[in-house]
Amino acid sequence: MAFQIKQISEHGTSNPIVARLSVQTSQLLNFSKLNKEQKDRVLGLYNSEVQPRLLECDVISQQISSEILEVANSLTEKGFVTQSQGHVIEVPNLLRLEQRLEHFLYCAKSALRDLSKVFNCFFETDFNEARYDKILKWATKEFGEDSDLAKLIKQDHDLWIKQIVSMRNAVEHPGGHSGYLHIHNFVLVTDQITGEHKLDEPCWQRNEDPKTSIAQDLLVFVSNFLELCEDLLIINLKMSGLPEYLQVVEIPEDKRDKDCAIRLQITMAQGKI
Repeated sequence: MAFQIKQISEHGTSNPIVARLSVQTSQLLNFSKLNKEQKDRVLGLYNSEVQPRLLECDVISQQISSEILEVANSLTEKGFVTQSQGHVIEVPNLLRLEQRLEHFLYCAKSALRDLSKVFNCFFETDFNEARYDKILKWATKEFGEDSDLAKLIKQDHDLWIKQIVSMRNAVEHPGGHSGYLHIHNFVLVTDQITGEHKLDEPCWQRNEDPKTSIAQDLLVFVSNFLELCEDLLIINLKMSGLPEYLQVVEIPEDKRDKDCAIRLQITMAQGKI
C-alpha cells in the first residue's frame, strides 16, 4: 500500500517547497535501506509537519518583500507624497508588520523543532526542540566533529539557526535571556546638509546588534531552511547505508520541471555498474 501525499493547502507541486519536501523526499527515500515504517515516518514528518510551517513562512516573506518593493518602485516613479504645500511628507508604513513577523518567527522556530525529529527516525533519538546546539553535541559525540553531519549542523547553527531562535525567544520572553527584538518600519531620513530625503526600508535587530533588512532575512531563512531539510535527509540516508553505486546529483535550476521543481535526484554513480 503506497504512502499518500495529500495537498494540505492551496500550494501544489509547482511550489518548490512542496515539490522538494514531499515529492523529492518520497523519491529519495525509495533508495534508502530504511524499513517501510521508518520511511513513512520521515515522509510524514517532512510532508505534514515541516512543510506547512515553511509554507507559512514563505507566504509571509513573499508578501512583505512584495510590499517593500512596491513602495520602492512607487517612490522611484512618483517621489514622496506631500501635503500642506510640501511641508508634510507621507511616510509609507507596512500594516501589521510586527504581528506578521512574530507569526513568521513562531512558524520558523516550530519548523526547526519539527525538523529535529528527523534524527529520531534514523537514530532512535528523542529530539523534540529547536535546540540544535544539543543536536550538535550529540552528533559530535556519536560521529565525530569532522563528520558531515556534525559539520553541517555546526555551520547552519552558527550562521542562522541560533539567530532565528534567539529572535523568536526575544518575542516570546522580552527582556529574558535573549533580550529584546526591535522592529523598524519605513523610516524617513533627511540629509542635514542638503535637506534631501530618503527612505530606509524596514529592518530589525535584536538588542544592540546591527540592523538588518527584514525582507532579505526572511527570504534567506526560507531558502536556508529548505536546503537544510534536504541536506539532513541526504546525509542521514548515506549514514543509514545508501549503496555506493548511487550518487546524489543536483538538477540545474533552468532544467527543473516547472510543474514539480525538485532539486535533487539519485542516479548511478559514474564508473559504477
